[in-house]
Amino acid sequence: MNNKLNAKILLIIVILVVPLSCLALAIASVFVGFGLSASTSASGPIDPETVEADIINIAAQYAETNDLATAQQQLADLNLPNTNQYISFMADRYIQENAGADDPNTQHLFVLASALGVSTESMALALATPTPIPTETPVPTDTPTVEVVAEEVAAEEMAAVEVAAVEDLPTDTPEATATDTPEPEPTETPIPLPTNTPAPPTDTPEPTATPEPTQPPVDFVVKEAYLIPNPVYNSCPGAHQIYVNVVDVNGNPLDGATVEDTFRVVPPHVSGEKGPGKLEYDLWDNGFSLEVTKKEDGAPATSEVTPKLSSWDEDIPDEWLVQANYCLDIADCVARKGHNQLCRGHYAYNVTFQKAY
Repeated sequence: MNNKLNAKILLIIVILVVPLSCLALAIASVFVGFGLSASTSASGPIDPETVEADIINIAAQYAETNDLATAQQQLADLNLPNTNQYISFMADRYIQENAGADDPNTQHLFVLASALGVSTESMALALATPTPIPTETPVPTDTPTVEVVAEEVAAEEMAAVEVAAVEDLPTDTPEATATDTPEPEPTETPIPLPTNTPAPPTDTPEPTATPEPTQPPVDFVVKEAYLIPNPVYNSCPGAHQIYVNVVDVNGNPLDGATVEDTFRVVPPHVSGEKGPGKLEYDLWDNGFSLEVTKKEDGAPATSEVTPKLSSWDEDIPDEWLVQANYCLDIADCVARKGHNQLCRGHYAYNVTFQKAY
């Protein structure tokens, strides 16, 4: 009777105790097998401090082993919402908290972030070349004592004395033998032969005369001829003149030179009428080219001819109008000419004739 009762009690204990112990063993094996940190679980909240410590350890291990696959698996086990971004932000935060380039944790985080491809500009500027972690200094070897060094020096000196003693022993020097040295026979001194005396110099050619400079092709050149700029775009200054200057070869005003239009339609003008070297032409509803026809002494003159200086919009090149601020660009000139929006009859020019010699 007692044996049966004891057996039943033992059976109840086995049923209650064994499953609980097996369950505990299974839970422990799961945590050990997967290497989960106490910071996270499949459904529990993330502990930032513990996660940060785990990441520091993972970064340190990667810096030592350079095993990226293991580091990625360890990070995945932390069950972070965005592992790479978490590592990047954490490295930036360490830099902003002035952890410094010499801080090993900051270095390890930067190395891991670079391996994961999430390094930032601030990391590159602060930790592009992290300071290597100092290695252990080797233990210095034993330095020989003074007595050992003295014994070695004495032995070397003794060996040197023995070698010197052997070298100082006398050697058999062979006696010098008398040799018959023949006396040199006298040689005949050659008589110098007469050299040919050079002939007297020939006649030196007389220098040729320096040619005189050729005359320029014309007496006067057009130094400049341009449309006077419009001070305000989309307006008309109102002037309608051609202002002419005549200067000598050095650029000084030259009076007395006659300037005419090439068709001789308007009366000629002489430089000096409007000031030193100056003259003017009124430019109404017309246009013409100018040239110098007489020098300052009244002699006929040859001259370059200016382009046509006109008050008509269609005669003025678009490039001139753009340069003189009448148009913004070529397209603007075409449009404004087509709608008569320029300054027909109200344009002014500057012209300078310069003497060529």
